[in-house]
Amino acid sequence: MKTFGTHPPSSGTAIKRGLVGRCPNCGQGKLYRRYLDPVETCDVCGEQLGGRYQVGLLLPLIVITVVGHILVFGLLELSRHEVNPLMSLIILVPVTLIASLLLLPPVKGLLIGLLWSRDLSDEQR
Repeated sequence: MKTFGTHPPSSGTAIKRGLVGRCPNCGQGKLYRRYLDPVETCDVCGEQLGGRYQVGLLLPLIVITVVGHILVFGLLELSRHEVNPLMSLIILVPVTLIASLLLLPPVKGLLIGLLWSRDLSDEQR
């Protein structure tokens, strides 16, 4: 694990950097090439990122849990106000899709930052 200075960043700092889509090591380079495709190496510090930190099924589990809570809250509020079920569907389907797509990159970055800070890569040692 390369460090961008004298000491590696703390786990909290690496997680926050990943959450905003930055390199967990230096916090300056971009974490993603495209929507959810991590860069191979950081342009600023040269940290190897691509393919080393696989978040697997934890990413959809977290996103589904958060979106599910939002969806249940929205459904309860709509039923409390006695909104037509068809109107509830028209409101909640786009909210569910948009919330899921907006949450995927930050949650993946958070998980990559966590794995990076713990040095839990998929490479054979």
